[in-house]
Amino acid sequence: MTGCTVCTMSKREIKGWGLRWAWRSTGEVASIPPLGQAAYGKIHAVATTVLDGLPVAVTASQDGSLALWDLATQQQIGSTLTGHAGSVYGLATATLDGRPVAVSASNDKSARVWDLATGRPIGSPFTAHDGIVRGVTTSTLNGRAVAVTGGSDGAVRVWDLATGEQLAKPFIPYEYAAKHVATAELDGRTVVVSNSALGEIRISDLATGEQLGEPFTAHKDTVSTLATTTLHGRPVVVTGGHYDGTVRVWDLATRRMVGEPWTGHDRGVDGVAFTTIDDRPVALSAGVDRTVRLWDLATGKQLHVFTGHTDYVWSVDVAVLDDRPVAVTGGSDGRVRVWDLRFGLEAAESSVGQMRAVTTATVDGQRVVVTGGDDHSVRLWDLTSGQPIGQPLTGHNGPIRALATVDDRAVAVTGSDDCTVRIWDLATGKQLGAPLTRHTAAVSSVATSSATGQPLAVTAGADKTVRVWNLATGQEIGAPGVSHRRWVRAVGTAVVDGAPVSVSGAFHGGLRVRDLASNRAISSSQHHGTPVLQLATTEVGGRAVALTASEVRWNRQRDVPVELWEVATNRLIGKLPVVNVELLAVASLDGQPVAVTTKGSLVEVWDLTTRRQLGRRLQLPGVVTAIAMNESGDIVGCFASGVAVFAAE
Repeated sequence: MTGCTVCTMSKREIKGWGLRWAWRSTGEVASIPPLGQAAYGKIHAVATTVLDGLPVAVTASQDGSLALWDLATQQQIGSTLTGHAGSVYGLATATLDGRPVAVSASNDKSARVWDLATGRPIGSPFTAHDGIVRGVTTSTLNGRAVAVTGGSDGAVRVWDLATGEQLAKPFIPYEYAAKHVATAELDGRTVVVSNSALGEIRISDLATGEQLGEPFTAHKDTVSTLATTTLHGRPVVVTGGHYDGTVRVWDLATRRMVGEPWTGHDRGVDGVAFTTIDDRPVALSAGVDRTVRLWDLATGKQLHVFTGHTDYVWSVDVAVLDDRPVAVTGGSDGRVRVWDLRFGLEAAESSVGQMRAVTTATVDGQRVVVTGGDDHSVRLWDLTSGQPIGQPLTGHNGPIRALATVDDRAVAVTGSDDCTVRIWDLATGKQLGAPLTRHTAAVSSVATSSATGQPLAVTAGADKTVRVWNLATGQEIGAPGVSHRRWVRAVGTAVVDGAPVSVSGAFHGGLRVRDLASNRAISSSQHHGTPVLQLATTEVGGRAVALTASEVRWNRQRDVPVELWEVATNRLIGKLPVVNVELLAVASLDGQPVAVTTKGSLVEVWDLTTRRQLGRRLQLPGVVTAIAMNESGDIVGCFASGVAVFAAE
């Protein structure tokens, strides 16, 4: 814990926080949670587009209806779109006369075009198929926007989106159903790639319907999805097997498989989509095994498994949300889920163990993140790019549980399970002086202050003591506070009536306040509650305030709130409307004090003046193990062996 350091940023409305970067080691095994989700029946198809400059998703459900969703707010836009008399399994988007449209394919033997701005159908439905329509995609033909559909009548049909006219004669490449369709550019012409119910892949000229070359079999059994893209400048089709659960990449020019089948899904693959992350082409697959998987398109290496759906995942598409690549998925659990793909990038080839402490600092003009954890080391990261800086700072012989910086100096103070406190020059990576060794058990909390004119550190831990150190000399100030019944989990610093003090959480749930210059006790609250797990100090309305979060397991009540205490009087003055908080930090936005709280993988920010939540909550890839906010409003969160930075928006 740091002391009463106030962080400020220019005044602007804070809508939320967007991921700037994330890093994780090979030891990170946590699944990636969604940015958001929305309940809406059984979802069979998902497609994305842009409406009025905002990324949106269109979903199609088992009852034949469509819905439009704002990806930023995860709220439905307008009313449900109805008209189909059967389930909708195919969905695509396009732009028609400058406006976004969706094309839906249904079991009622029709396809329909929808104006997404008005929510109304455009023209009459396409009804020429003599059977269920499941395959649909969009393209252009001779400058006209067209839809391509595939039906259980074995026909592939091309439609003018503007007029609803069927262009040329349908081509009927299959005796049985044409299940999926996609388009690509091959040898200078637009082609349709389609598959039959038996897994046979055919390539046809979009303009003439002429079959190009011989068909090929992509899987020994049914092909349950296909999509086209380019790889190394060559057109490819990516297929998913219904029974073998593999994903395969095929060169359209040679009809040969590129590399080996991708394995990971243990059941059928029902959706495929593509995007790039930092110029790296990637593919996503959605499966009956309830997972969404991220793959390196060039190598076929699985990069991550996204879990969270509780039933079959039928469809996946991609979008850009707040400059972040995201995947949008829908399935039989009725959930629209949005996943930040940058969390899924391949782990760095190192293992740092769990990160337990984090703060920010400025080193030689560079803003950095400073972390400490189970690997006994202190690590620095460029706050803007996420690149590790230099070599880890080593010296501790146990996990680092506490970390604080000294005002605006490039100096960090750490506390460890090895019972020592160490001081580090972040610019040189060198330890300053000898370890501070008076603690006889693990050091669990550190706070710093220069309010006395000297750089001081307050440390506390499992030996039930609170100690104050002169960081310039390495000498302990006064006798340690030893009145605590159990180990001290949290300390902070504040200034009361011009006098610097330390504040620590008590076993009975209240505060203990000590004079920082002498480490003599000043007051102790008589509050009878549960042991204080987390503590942070700041100023609210011109007075020093401490926020505390207590251990839930000691409380007879189910919910334990965050409490606000006036340090001068040791009096409880209020509570935040959030309960069972595990981590707590303070900062200031636009000069107003705020608190950052975590519970599990969730992160929330609270205005301490109004006691209202600010912006959208964040969700990290796993349980948050350390949290901090800097002077620019950036939130830094650690999750197991990973760290992520979120910028205010």
